[in-house]
Amino acid sequence: MSSDLLRALSISGGILLVVVIGIIIVSIVAVNRGAAEMAGTHEAEMAGAPAVKAATPGGAAAAAKPAKAAVPETEEISVIQILIFGTGLFVLTVVLLLGVSLIEHMG
Repeated sequence: MSSDLLRALSISGGILLVVVIGIIIVSIVAVNRGAAEMAGTHEAEMAGAPAVKAATPGGAAAAAKPAKAAVPETEEISVIQILIFGTGLFVLTVVLLLGVSLIEHMG
């Protein structure tokens, strides 16, 4: 009985480890993407700032509009999307564990 319990725990631990590694990789990619977007926005704002100061008051508004147009619109990741993704991974893990359990009991 004890060896069955240890085997089940090792299988579930292995599956959970793969899921955790996947979550870490997705988190790293999301953070790097956000950092790149923030850096791009900050650089575009800084590039537009000296041109606005050097222009005349009438030309300042005209110079500010192209600077905003140069920044591409990016897709925002919402909290709901993150929660749905996490719930999906959880359900996938539970279904995978259930499948492994059924295969073990059938065999």
